Amino acid sequence: MVFRKLRTRLIAHIVWIVGTIVLISFTLVYRFHYLSVRDHLQSDAEKAIRIVENTLIAMMKNKTPELLNSVLPQLAQLHHIEMIRIVRPDGKIAYSSSISEIAKTFKPSDFLDFVKSKEDSLFYNFHENNNTYFIKFRKLENKKTCHSCHDPAQSLNGILFVKTSDEMSIHSLKKEYILLGFIAIGLIGFLSLTTYGLFVRSVDNPVQKLRKAMEAIERGDFSVRIDHPVNDELGQLAMGLNSMARKLEWAQKHLIEHHQQQMMQAESLAKMGEMAASLAHEIKNPISGIVFALNSIIREIPKDDKRREIFEEIIKQANRVEQNLEALLSFAKQTQFERKPTDINIIIERILLFIRQQPDMESIEVTSELDRELPDVLADAKQIEQVLLNLIINAVQAMPDGGNLKITTEYMQPAEKLRITIQDTGIGIPKEIQDRVFQPFFTTKEKGTGLGLTLCREIILKHSGNLTFESIPGKGTTFIIELPAGSVERL
Repeated sequence: MVFRKLRTRLIAHIVWIVGTIVLISFTLVYRFHYLSVRDHLQSDAEKAIRIVENTLIAMMKNKTPELLNSVLPQLAQLHHIEMIRIVRPDGKIAYSSSISEIAKTFKPSDFLDFVKSKEDSLFYNFHENNNTYFIKFRKLENKKTCHSCHDPAQSLNGILFVKTSDEMSIHSLKKEYILLGFIAIGLIGFLSLTTYGLFVRSVDNPVQKLRKAMEAIERGDFSVRIDHPVNDELGQLAMGLNSMARKLEWAQKHLIEHHQQQMMQAESLAKMGEMAASLAHEIKNPISGIVFALNSIIREIPKDDKRREIFEEIIKQANRVEQNLEALLSFAKQTQFERKPTDINIIIERILLFIRQQPDMESIEVTSELDRELPDVLADAKQIEQVLLNLIINAVQAMPDGGNLKITTEYMQPAEKLRITIQDTGIGIPKEIQDRVFQPFFTTKEKGTGLGLTLCREIILKHSGNLTFESIPGKGTTFIIELPAGSVERL
C-alpha cells in the first residue's frame, strides 16, 4: 500500500541508488586501503630480508656471525617488523631477534613444506587478535662464498624468517570506517528528506491539484480550473485540463439548451400526435358512414349506369383513406408490452408453417438455420411475431418471380445478443431510397401505408434491440434484428 504512492517509490529509488553507490565506494576504498597496507608490509619484510642478508654476508666474510644476535633485535625495532629469525634446515633457530628463541626448534607445517619445495621464497598473511600478520620465508643458499664455513655438499644453509604486523593500519581503522558508514547513512537520510521536500513542492502538490480537478470534472463540475504558474510538463498538463474543462463546460451548456429544445419539440410533437390521432378518429367515423351510404346507393344503380364507375372509385379511395387512418391510429396507440421469456425459434417455426401454405410460395424455396442453443429473450411474443411476419411477407413480396428465402438465428455470446437474419434474393431496394425506408408513410407499394417498417423498428427499439438492413439492387435484401439475450430484465 505504501509503495503505491509515487513519492514513496521515488525516495526508495534514491535511497537504493545512493546507498548502493556509498556501499560500493566504501568497499572499494576499504579494499584499496587493505591492498596498500599489505603491499607496504610486504615491502617492509623485503627490506628487512635484504638488510639481514647483506649483514649476514658481511659478517660471514669477517668471520663474526655471532654479531647477528645483537644486530637482529635492533632490526626488529624497525617499523612494522615484529620478528626476525635465521633457522637451520633441521629446524634449529640459529639467530633471532628474540634471544630466548636461540637453539630452540622451529618446525611449523608451513616451514617444513617450504623447505621441501623448490621455491626460493614464500609470502603469506593471516589474522589473529584483531591484527593482520605478514610472514616472509627466504632460503639462504650455500654459495661458493659460504664454502669456507659450510659443507659444500649441502645446498641450503638455512631459512630467513621475517614477520611483520599492521598494528595501526587496518583493524585499528575500523572505527573510522564505522564512522564513515554513519556519515553515509546520515547523508542518505538528508538527501532523501531533501528530495522528499522538493518532490512534494514541485510534483506532488501539482499532481494533487490535478487529481482533485479530475475528480470534480468526473462529478460533472466543469467550472474547475487549475492555477499552476510554472510552465513545465505539469503546467502544460494543467493548461490542457483547463482547456478540456472549458470545452466540456461549453458543450454541457449547449447540450442542456439543445435538450431543452428537444424536450419542448417532443412535447409539441406529442400534442400534435394526440391531435392527429383524435382528428383521424373523428374523420374515420364519417368516412365509414360515407362508404356505407355509397354501397347502398350502388346497389340501387343499374350496372350499365356510368355513375356506378364513379361511385366505385369514390368507395375505393375512401377505403384507402380509412385504411391509412387505421394504420395511423395503430401507430399512435401506446401499446403496453407484456414481456415474458420467449423462444424466438418457436415463433419463427410457427410463422414458416403458415407462410409455406400460401399460394405465392410455390416458386420460393425457404430454408432456415436456427441455433438450437439460442437462449430466451424477455419480449412480447405477439409484437415480435408481428415484426417477423411483416419482414417475411415483405421478403416474399420482393420475389414475385420466385427465389430463395433464408432465415437464421445466432447467439453472439461475447455481446450477449441474439441475431435474427431474414435474407431474400428479390429485387432489392434502390440506393436512392434506402435512407428513407424507415420513415413514416413512405412506401413503394400501391396498397401500402408506409408504416409497416416504421412500426417494426419502433417495436424492436422498445425491446432494447436494433433493426438494420443491407440491400443490393437486383440481388436481394437482408434484414437484421439484434435483441439482448436473457430472460431477466436488466437495469
